[in-house]
Amino acid sequence: MVAEPVQATIETLSYLYNKTNDFINTQHGNVSISDLYDQITSYNPFNHDLTITIHQNTNHNRKITSPIKEKFAQSFVEHKWKYISILTVGLGVGTYVFYQQVYKPVLLIENANNNNNKLKRRVPKLSNGARGDVVLIIGSPTEPLTRLIALDFEKRGFIVYLTILDEKDFKYVESNPITDDINYLNLNESVSFESQLIKFQQLLELAVIPFPGAESHNLTLKAIVFSPQLYFPIGPIENVMISTWSKLQDKMFIYLKLFSSGLINLARLQSSKIILIYPNIISSLSIPYHSPETLFQTQLKSLFTILTREVSQHNLSVTQVKLGNLNISNQRSNTSQRTTALINSEIKNWNEDIKSLYADNFSKSQYKSNPIKSSGGGKGTSLRELYHILFDLIYTPPNRRNPSIVYCGTGARSYDIISGLIPESWIEWILR
Repeated sequence: MVAEPVQATIETLSYLYNKTNDFINTQHGNVSISDLYDQITSYNPFNHDLTITIHQNTNHNRKITSPIKEKFAQSFVEHKWKYISILTVGLGVGTYVFYQQVYKPVLLIENANNNNNKLKRRVPKLSNGARGDVVLIIGSPTEPLTRLIALDFEKRGFIVYLTILDEKDFKYVESNPITDDINYLNLNESVSFESQLIKFQQLLELAVIPFPGAESHNLTLKAIVFSPQLYFPIGPIENVMISTWSKLQDKMFIYLKLFSSGLINLARLQSSKIILIYPNIISSLSIPYHSPETLFQTQLKSLFTILTREVSQHNLSVTQVKLGNLNISNQRSNTSQRTTALINSEIKNWNEDIKSLYADNFSKSQYKSNPIKSSGGGKGTSLRELYHILFDLIYTPPNRRNPSIVYCGTGARSYDIISGLIPESWIEWILR
């Protein structure tokens, strides 16, 4: 559970650059019109054969009669050890500042988390042994990872509420119950999300007597966890059906309806943590033939980034958990045989015109990008790491604020950094 060090580094360098630039601009005028200016230029390493004419007036016109590149090359050859020494000292100082200001604090947090990992993560019970901490999971029970997260929360001692978002979810839960210990918040049975959230809030405020003679207590909503959607249609943009785009917009509309129906106020009243989990690699790299997932995850990320900045003044914690490759099954999803079967199955549903335009490039792209975007197999990170991250985010010590971004899974951080730092042409070369 570590904040992004690259962002902190960029902010620090930007601050130092602005301060230095202001100082140089302030002093430039005084130096350039003073007698010291001629003395300083005499020490210029490019000035051995450089003819400069300075007119003593408000406009200091300089006439350069020799190519700067040649002078720089000649000066570097003559004084290369001086330049190398200066560069080495500069890198050393920069590295030391980065270590002290950015990496060392992050390392301390990681060490603290590693020490916590040695302890069993269990929800503290009340004095009478009853459960009192609630987690609300917003997501579809048809998603395998959503079910796994709900089961892990329940085993650790939470009272778990999982949403039913549509009729498909309702039918799935009826025929495939996860466990009898998981409760459901049915948002499908009412036109108004607001009424359902009010009922849920009243449930939290209702005094609970766990057994006869026990002292009553109230439930506490510790976290609202938005579980990820992992499966999206693939293929060329012009071959994506209108119904697919409509379904994606409906899914996004659910988030907007929840926020507009009192979910944020419920989190504020209960001092709940808000956690969004979503796969990060495909949307970061904008991998071709994955436009539905890229657009959906990008919209979701922007929505929660804005939410983070808006509610920070209310001491509400909003964290995005960006997922890389996770080992959610024993099946190796990036094997050549499985990739071939998926590609052939997709292309088979295309019409002849789309096949002639995209089939070859689609096949090549999927074979090359599949190891990057694969979830599962030996290269994936264990789900236990995700469970530990979520638990630690919910039970953050009072003296420490949750970071806005957390990474979990192979490639989650590295591909995010790559997409933000290297040129677009390089990313295209990687995906070719």
